[in-house]
Amino acid sequence: MTIYSNRADMSARETELELRNWLRGGLDREDGRLAIFDMFGEPVNKAVVKSAIASGLAEPWFSSPMRPQWTVCRLTPKGRDVLIRSAHTR
Repeated sequence: MTIYSNRADMSARETELELRNWLRGGLDREDGRLAIFDMFGEPVNKAVVKSAIASGLAEPWFSSPMRPQWTVCRLTPKGRDVLIRSAHTR
């Protein structure tokens, strides 16, 4: 999985962990909707969103009516499978 980071202070591993944590949020929702904000109330790193979409783990769902520049994403079946498989192998 390729990670593109726009945060100079974050390593690729930290960005990958952020990606996995973000995607796990979709597992608990029936529609697979992913959060727009992280646990600190900050917008999710755009590099994380782009990586997830490019990898096929998430897909754009719709644009936020309040902020059209934010795209609401949801977990894809591939993303769900990857997360479930990685949970079973640990």
